[in-house]
Amino acid sequence: MGEQESIIVAIELGSSKIAAIAGKKKDGTMQILAYAEEKTYDCVRRGMVYNIEKTTQSIRNVISRIEASLKMKVTRTYIGLAGQSVRSVKSIVKKNMLAPTYITQGHIDAITDESHEVAIDDYELIGFFTQSFTLDSNTLSNPVGIMGTNIEGEFLNIIANNRLRSNIKTSFENLGLDIADYRISAFELANNLLTDAEKRSGAAMVDFGAGTTTIAVLKNNIVRQITTLPIGINSIRQDLCDLQIEETEAEQLMLKYANAIVENTPNNENEKKPTYTTSDGREIEISLIQQIIEARLNEIIINVENQLHNSEYADKLLGGVVITGGGANIKNIDKACTNTLKIDKVRIARKLIPQLIKNSDITLLSTESATTCTIISLLLAGDENCVGEPYNGPDIFAVKDKEDEISAHKEAAAKRQKEEEEALNNIEETKTQLRNAILSMQKMGESINANPSNKKLWSSAEETATAATAIITDTYIQNKELLADKDKYKQSLREADVLTQKCEEEAENLLNTVKDAKKSNSTIGKLSRWIDDLLKE
Repeated sequence: MGEQESIIVAIELGSSKIAAIAGKKKDGTMQILAYAEEKTYDCVRRGMVYNIEKTTQSIRNVISRIEASLKMKVTRTYIGLAGQSVRSVKSIVKKNMLAPTYITQGHIDAITDESHEVAIDDYELIGFFTQSFTLDSNTLSNPVGIMGTNIEGEFLNIIANNRLRSNIKTSFENLGLDIADYRISAFELANNLLTDAEKRSGAAMVDFGAGTTTIAVLKNNIVRQITTLPIGINSIRQDLCDLQIEETEAEQLMLKYANAIVENTPNNENEKKPTYTTSDGREIEISLIQQIIEARLNEIIINVENQLHNSEYADKLLGGVVITGGGANIKNIDKACTNTLKIDKVRIARKLIPQLIKNSDITLLSTESATTCTIISLLLAGDENCVGEPYNGPDIFAVKDKEDEISAHKEAAAKRQKEEEEALNNIEETKTQLRNAILSMQKMGESINANPSNKKLWSSAEETATAATAIITDTYIQNKELLADKDKYKQSLREADVLTQKCEEEAENLLNTVKDAKKSNSTIGKLSRWIDDLLKE
């Protein structure tokens, strides 16, 4: 397999999902060949692998799907390093040459190596970016070949908790997979999201992720700061759970009502405020939900502002701020950033600058979504082949299709069962209403016969008869039709038919009783009874 045909595989270990992607570089473009993702639950938290066993299983699942799609065995992958422990620290190394000396690459390498020492316990170096060199009093990007006595190198070291890489390594060793290389996710993302003009003039990329918020600042094409805040969009969901609702419902509320800027409109005191009805029947004012979301978003953006201020580049970002990640989909997030960060140029990036070719049958992946920019950036950063011999394992897609088919049948059966149960409950309730109506009409008929001149009884009897005939509704008829061909419901349906017929008969009898009472107590009726009584005498 030639260099132009190398297939690259990359994996993103996110707080909300673990994703794998495969693609082929050709003529400066990337053709995406396969993509798979799996939701993560408590195995990756804010970029750190916490549950190695579950993470291993999730990686196995996505790699198996990639292999099934490629029909080739994946032997190694590129991994993105991200999470709350990833951050940048400045390192300055000074060296006195004692006498004017021509600076060589060896001098530069020695200074660079010395800058890599990490003074923070439990942290290790995962990358670095050279900022500048000062030779005597001259600032240079490359002093090699220039004579000087005092040289100073300034570096931006990217460090992370040493468990970040070790836990990832253990998960891949459990699968027998090699790691082609580690990439700093924030840098790769910024490198592909920012335009050349933004990188040169100065810009900050803000990635609003699920568990963390990452800031990367570039100026003069050099990374000047990388910071990860241990707070992300998931914090909003947790805040909404304080309203005594489940996480799934909180997620739905966040997607429906999330707005970074809530407009306060004056309300009439007598006017009822719009509410949301929870799954347990409680009503919560929508304005309260929006205030909770807005408050947490405002907190995140204020933290971003603080980090930009600490970078010493807040007033040098002529290219502005570029927003990405899942939080980029929140309404008015760009306006909120403009207001809080005091930066006019704010744009939302939902696709990368490099040209991509997407395989048409990859339905899960959108190349124009802010949530997929990171993993595609990791893919673009790869340069070595990651696959080996043809893959002869099980067709995981065929297995998945079969599982989906079985699941669909089960869901359909469960739905039918639920519909039948609801229909039977309606019929049984209707039968109870019919029995009560029959008894009520019989007693009312007896009362009218005992006291035929009571006009109030007449009116009540007519209303009772009308209500009795209204018991049989369209819903009841539809439910009968639904259960008509089911043997186990025949006895109940026969009882319902008997009661329906009996109710109709009693309603007719009661109306006839009222009719006879009215006739008997009319003027003609009274005269007729007087004549009959006279004749009898």
